[in-house]
This record gives sequence, structure tokens and C-alpha cells, in this order.
Amino acid sequence: MKQLKFALIALLPLLLTGCWDGRDPEDRAYVITMGIDKGEDGLLVTFAPAKTTEGNAQSVYRVKGDTLTAAVADADSRSSREVYLGQLRTVVFGKSLLADKAAFEAVLEELERGNALSEKVMVLGTENAADACVNAIAEADSSTGLFLWDFYKNTAQEVAVTRGMDLDMLLTELGEQGGSTVLPRIEKTEEGLSLDGGIALADGAYAFSLPAAEEQAHLLLLGEGSGAVIEGNWNGTVLPLEIRKDKVSFDFAKTAEGLSCQVNVKVSGALTGSGGQSLLDGNTRRELENFFGDIIKTDLENTIKRAKETTAGDVFGLWAECQRQALEVAKLGENWQDLQVLVNCEVKLQDTGRTR
Repeated sequence: MKQLKFALIALLPLLLTGCWDGRDPEDRAYVITMGIDKGEDGLLVTFAPAKTTEGNAQSVYRVKGDTLTAAVADADSRSSREVYLGQLRTVVFGKSLLADKAAFEAVLEELERGNALSEKVMVLGTENAADACVNAIAEADSSTGLFLWDFYKNTAQEVAVTRGMDLDMLLTELGEQGGSTVLPRIEKTEEGLSLDGGIALADGAYAFSLPAAEEQAHLLLLGEGSGAVIEGNWNGTVLPLEIRKDKVSFDFAKTAEGLSCQVNVKVSGALTGSGGQSLLDGNTRRELENFFGDIIKTDLENTIKRAKETTAGDVFGLWAECQRQALEVAKLGENWQDLQVLVNCEVKLQDTGRTR
């Protein structure tokens, strides 16, 4: 058994890179999207190859294996085309895998060791099966399979309900935050694909799911909330505030009540609803700025509260930030549960492209 394990490890660079001499490009299945679930007796890996240069769409297929390496080898043995992961752009982790800490860690180690796998491969998590998501992705884009890559590289930052995360970011945040982070979430729905919210990981495994509103709050904590739309009911009228710029800073201190973390959020944006601009005069402007500031403050506090009630894992990176900025304060506690988090939000409303 040990000999077999060592043999698979030795084969890993070849299996994950597809570096075989003399192969015709048409003899390869260029996998663009891969989904990984945990089965009863190993991994379930789903491959979505891109269309070949001859214009032939290749079918999505799923294989089993004790490891990712073994699954790739099994796929090669069942097809006339060699599985080639050198062009891989997106990996989707199913909840069954994320919930199994040991299996998830093993998969990450294999992905990290894959010589030709780019550290810029986009990674996502799902509350359900990765297999279903990969099939939906293939249906949405049967030609190149790159629409998810394009979305997270070019569009996600403009809508602020999710963020792009690549393999390098995932590994870095897991290392800095004690095995905790938030993966961007993807779900298959009746309408197609849902690309919002997040999957929180704590201690290297699944912790809970964030809906779009909570992921929006998470992005504001990161200073990445530009593009978010905050709605509020103002005197019976729903007013949407589109955030154009945002900035966040943190102050950590030892107080009589314990350890405190002051989150300072500064936002500038514009009212985009009908009639919103007409309200921006005199005292009404200031009242609206306070109004939206209170909404954002409440959203952030509620999101942080739910996370603290759910896990001790540093899912939002506040404890890691405390260790970077105020190590002497961090030494007085054990984890982010020891932080009393207070939020202050300052909003500036824009009109005609200017901030007053």
C-alpha cells in the first residue's frame, strides 16, 4: 500500500500537468472547470473540458479516486483523450468535501503541488454538490468554459456581492487566519447559476454559509465594497445607495471591558433611485448620510455577531489583523472571540459625480 502511495505521489506532476511528449493537441481533454466532492469511499471529481479546435464540444464526466491524482489516472484509463489540467481555470469545492477537514487538506496539497497548475486558478465553494455546478457551468458556456473566470476577473468587483479568490489567495488566507476564510459561493438554481454570497471555513473545514447581504458586509470589512447597493426605506420611499468608494481601518486596544476592535468604515456613493438626487440639499443630505451610515453599521454588526456565535474561527481575518497591527493587544487574548467589535460608519453622498 505504501509503495502504491509513493508511486502515485511520484506520478502527480505528470498527471496534473499532462506533460507527455509527442501528444497531438486533439488527443487531449483540456479541462477548464473541475468540481470535487467527497464520496463514501473517496473523491468524486467532475471534469468539464473546453471545445476542441475542431469545434467539437467534449462532454462533462465524473470519475472516482482515493486522491485527485488517482481520479485523473482513472479518467485517462477510460478515455481516448488524456486529461490535461494545464489550462484549468476554475475549481469548485462541494460541501461534502469542505466538511471533511482531512480530505479537503489533502486536495489542497495536491493542487498546490501540481507543477503546471497556476496559482491564479479561481476557487469557489458550494452548499451542494460541485458536480451539479460544473454541469450547469458547462451548459451556460459550452464553447470555452471561461465565463466564470471572466466574471470573477472583470465583473465581481463591480457588483460587490461576491469576490474573486484564486488558489494562492485561499492558501495564504488559510495560513494567516488559522484555517479560516470565506470562499466565493456558487449554486445551481432553477434559473441557472447563482454567483453571490460566501462559504465560511473555520479550522480548515466548512463552518457556515453567508447570503449575499452578509457577503456584502464582509467585503466592506475588506475595503472592497465598491459597487455594492444598499437600500433603505426613507419616508415610505425605497432609496438605493450605490457605493462608489469605500475605505476601512481598524483600531485595537486594551480597555477596562477587555480587548476592543474599532472598525472604521468610510463610504462615498450616490443615490440611484428615482427622485433621490432631489433630496440632496441642506439638512436632508446630512440626515440621509446618517440614515445610510446606520444601515451599514447595523449590517456589519449583525454579520459579525452571527459569525462569532457560530465559530471561533477568524473567518473575517479580524484576529489576524490585530496580530499584524497590535501584537501586544493580541497577546492578551486567544482568538477573535475575545474582541469586542464596534463599528463606526461615515457616509458621504455624491451628486453630479462630485463628493461634497
